[in-house]
Amino acid sequence: MYNLTALREEFPVLEEVIYLDNAATTQTPVRSVEAICDFFYEYAGNYGRATHRLARETTIRCEESREELATFLGAYPEQIIWTGNTTGAINLVSQGLPWKKGDEVLCTALEHHSNLLPWMALKKRGVKIGIIPQEGGYVDPDSVSDMITGKTRVVAVTQMTNVTGTIQPVDEIADITHDAGAVIVVDGAQSVGHIPVDITKMDYLAIAGHKGLLGPQGVGALYAEDPATLSESQYGGGTVASVSFEEVTLRPVPARLEPGTPNIPGIIGMGPAIRLVDELGAEEIADHEEALGIALFDALEELGLVDIFSPRGTSVLSFGVQGLHPDLVATRLDEMASICVRSGMHCAEPYARSFCDQGTVRASVACYNTREEVLVLADTLREMLDAWDPDSEPDYIPEPDPWEKSKCP
Repeated sequence: MYNLTALREEFPVLEEVIYLDNAATTQTPVRSVEAICDFFYEYAGNYGRATHRLARETTIRCEESREELATFLGAYPEQIIWTGNTTGAINLVSQGLPWKKGDEVLCTALEHHSNLLPWMALKKRGVKIGIIPQEGGYVDPDSVSDMITGKTRVVAVTQMTNVTGTIQPVDEIADITHDAGAVIVVDGAQSVGHIPVDITKMDYLAIAGHKGLLGPQGVGALYAEDPATLSESQYGGGTVASVSFEEVTLRPVPARLEPGTPNIPGIIGMGPAIRLVDELGAEEIADHEEALGIALFDALEELGLVDIFSPRGTSVLSFGVQGLHPDLVATRLDEMASICVRSGMHCAEPYARSFCDQGTVRASVACYNTREEVLVLADTLREMLDAWDPDSEPDYIPEPDPWEKSKCP
């Protein structure tokens, strides 16, 4: 086990709050923030755009981060395509593959909107969408076998759900997918950096920089086993080798799939963050987070009036407090004990709504959380329940939020 006390020194905000909203975004370590500051203070130039020393240094640092991520995954640097987020990575695949009317995509009933809406949008092009059922937070590979056909082009599946933290049998699903002549697209937003990830059988893996990899927001990546299978969905600077009014010659991958100026400080900040995760070890992180999940599950189970929707031991634990709106529970946890959790649909509305029309309360742990913190959450809920008078409790109506339908934490 790594030194948890030393690790927490990388995240000063943890002295102020109990942060259990890691499925939305993790905190960023000091070393990553310092690397970003160094960029702005010492060598800020544009990536791949000039020969002067600042631009050269910028380009070197960005490529070092690409190499860090490739090494972490066991991939080649040219298989890593920078995007703005996991959403951008999945859209890069959905828009970059050739489609014809009658093609089919299979998604699971567990998906975050980012691994559902890009495929649903293909209906406009005559592509059919099938939803693979789930039971208890898991997809049975036999269900994939039952639904897949010769017209199936893509099977899209989350490796770890952002609502209940369940881990799907990606390797088995990949075997079934490949036997049918289709490709598998894996949403790794919640898995990469939290658990060991084997890319061997994955055709595409969408990666979030700001979750398990501890990087800054606004950076994501796509691992593509063969990036040449993807066509460009956007065009512009940085993608071309030469341009005339008659002809355009594109650069090789990954450059031709990375148009425009990227999030340079974010990409540079990814390098130190990935190295930190690598130093801790994916196995050690997974073991630590599982232990925290078990401790929290057991403590909540003792409370009564709390419905737990996640299996025991997941690092993302969704629950509901009987009689109280999830938003009210989350607000009171913050007010009473500076505990940060998420409430609502978690941008996975079909799955979250299957538990409660109002969504769930979600506590999600990361490598830097402690057993004491998750027990404080349980103790605060107990205090909340002890003080609750259902006869005098006013109905809680959340303030209208015009962005609620599109927010994707």
